Amino acid sequence: MKNFLNPAKIILIGALALLTSVNSFSQCKGFVKKQIPKLSPFIHNGQINSSVLLSGDHAELTLTFYSGQNYRILVTGQETLGNVYFVMRDASKTQIFSSKDQKSDFWDFTVESTQQLTIEVMVPDVDAPSGLVPSGCVSILVGFKQ
Repeated sequence: MKNFLNPAKIILIGALALLTSVNSFSQCKGFVKKQIPKLSPFIHNGQINSSVLLSGDHAELTLTFYSGQNYRILVTGQETLGNVYFVMRDASKTQIFSSKDQKSDFWDFTVESTQQLTIEVMVPDVDAPSGLVPSGCVSILVGFKQ
């Protein structure tokens, strides 16, 4: 019986996997950069938070927000993912905002005291006719006003 996983095939499979992930990252980075103008009139904080997610996935990001600052959180996903939404929670996991309830991809707010808030992004479970699970880039951008 022949060995189907010889060293050359393993190297080829590894190279293809690496190139695919680099290509996905590059496409995601380009998608995120196109979203930055949507923060206006807020100033982008310079952080790029993005991930490639699948249908039905969720992701969390905890950030520090400073007292007296006005912020805009903008969460967008590529069309293939459907209506991506986000929920903001405080340190005790209490929900303080849901974009699903507001039908909006951003939230403007002011923080009264410096605190950490968690942004949980949810991708709806979409049935694809092809049977393939849809995937796409999701970005979380933060803007502030001085």
